[in-house]
Amino acid sequence: MDAPARTRRLTDDLPGLGGRIRAVPEDFVVEEVPLYAPLGDGEHVHFVLEKRGISTFEALMWLSKAIHVSEHSIGYAGLKDAGAVTRQTMSVHRVPVERVLAVATPKLRVLSAARHPQRVRIGHLEGNRFTIRIRGADLRRLPAAREALARIVARGMPNAYGAQRFGLKQDGHLVGLALLRDDHREALAHLLGRPHRREGDSRVQRAREAYDEGDLEQAQALWPMKHRVQKRALAALLRTDDPRAAFAALGNRARRIYLSAWQSWVFNRCLDARLAGGSYDRLIAGDLAWQHGSGAMYRVRDVAAEAPRAARFEASPTGPLPGYELVAPTDDAAAIERAVLSEEAVDDAAFRAPHVRVRGARRPLRVPVADASIAAEGADAVLLRFTLPPGSFATVLLRELMKNDTAVEGSGPLPPQIGRGAPSGDAFAPTPGAVAAVSAGSVADDATAGSRGAGGADASVPPSDDGLPDDGFDLGDDPGAEGDLDDDAR
Repeated sequence: MDAPARTRRLTDDLPGLGGRIRAVPEDFVVEEVPLYAPLGDGEHVHFVLEKRGISTFEALMWLSKAIHVSEHSIGYAGLKDAGAVTRQTMSVHRVPVERVLAVATPKLRVLSAARHPQRVRIGHLEGNRFTIRIRGADLRRLPAAREALARIVARGMPNAYGAQRFGLKQDGHLVGLALLRDDHREALAHLLGRPHRREGDSRVQRAREAYDEGDLEQAQALWPMKHRVQKRALAALLRTDDPRAAFAALGNRARRIYLSAWQSWVFNRCLDARLAGGSYDRLIAGDLAWQHGSGAMYRVRDVAAEAPRAARFEASPTGPLPGYELVAPTDDAAAIERAVLSEEAVDDAAFRAPHVRVRGARRPLRVPVADASIAAEGADAVLLRFTLPPGSFATVLLRELMKNDTAVEGSGPLPPQIGRGAPSGDAFAPTPGAVAAVSAGSVADDATAGSRGAGGADASVPPSDDGLPDDGFDLGDDPGAEGDLDDDAR
């Protein structure tokens, strides 16, 4: 329960490099691989922004001031790590190119800019290219790390959601679960109280303690200004004494993040169950298979006939992001998902509740790792390079190579397991890529189906005064992270 990103590893039989990442932002470089180049004409200006050591949301705030536009008007393809040097494409509307190119601060600079007819939207990228330095690595284990990397390249990287999806306290999924159970008091307890050692800011710790003690006014005074979501919830709670009204005051975007965290938790548990059974990279009876070339999905009826497609990495099994329109697998694949979902004790009707409205989607259980290399750098460092599809997490690959979850997750000591009834070790027994938002009847009966792109509603609206939790949450560039959540919840 305390580490929802820790699925079991594919390479636990091999020793890890150990070491640490992000000693300085330059140790973790992320570059978007663009889906297309700007045409050079149009009302929108597409620009490549390099940021250093700040989140995408903080970058949006500074850009809005520098370019003299609202945060709403800035388009982006995905969120990028804060503790890194990142280069990503963004867009603004009806702004002189010269004004955009003039942006240059110690933490932000625009590398290029050109006009285009449309804005940049979530998921508008081919992938992300990573260059990561692991310091303090045990170079005696470099051959084992190379073997681990080769195994993952050959079989595909387990497409788990990383720790960033669950927030600093790693309890974002529990907020989402409370919302699904219509328990807003419990949701607020996680949001505003229950301090955790992962949060290093003493003011945050004291604010949470004050809330747990029932001193709401003191908690409101102690929360730092940047925690807009918590301060807004407390203000509403002080005004109404109604937990439901307090959470509703946060708006739809915060709701989306917490419900998405719960969906991600369920997906990780289902993925872990498939890893335990050795079937994360092969199709079993009843699977809903993902075609990597087109994004189409189809139902597996003849396992033997489909095996070559999976072996050639043309198709992969999928896992659930639960919701009221989610298409379920059948047979053996259904049994695995039912076992996980039954432990969540969430009624299907909850997904249609007015304050929830979660449609559902499916996500491939594995993704390809491209252009991968690993090499020694100096006496105790390793340089790792690879490319992942949108929505997949580099930290999943780092866990496989380093075998050092504390360093990968960037937090203090964590318990070794997370699942209900989990065995000892790093895995939980009951238990990023594209996401397909699919409804009943939209899954083809065979692999000849037409293309279905990553789906859902338009999730491209940047943060606004509505605010986002400043608790380490990262939706990445997964178009299904918010796209399967309805906008009309209330």
